Amino acid sequence: MPGGRVELNETTESAIVREMTEELGVQVEAQRLAFVSEDFFEYDGLKYHEIGFYYVITLPEAHKLYDEIEFKGLEDNGKLIFRWFSLDKLEQMEIYPVFLKKELTSLPDAKRIKHFIQK
Repeated sequence: MPGGRVELNETTESAIVREMTEELGVQVEAQRLAFVSEDFFEYDGLKYHEIGFYYVITLPEAHKLYDEIEFKGLEDNGKLIFRWFSLDKLEQMEIYPVFLKKELTSLPDAKRIKHFIQK
């Protein structure tokens, strides 16, 4: 999933719009905040507490990415490849954070922001 880090004095909503432009070259619209996730983990001997904000976004209507199954990101000389997939394939995929496997299937019906804590 495309995304990134918030810059100083930038809102999370502005950050996802900027990151999508940087990574995919497309101006998206942030529809609503869907999830907040707190992940506690250790990496290279250091302990981390990462807070993630997950937005429902839309591409411009009739954008060319809707027609492509797989497409390269703009960063890292196109090494990162993105792919559309149907929600019924989620169970067979490795997705992080893990709560997304279940929550993405019920996203269209969600009426509130959900908060997850993963230790």
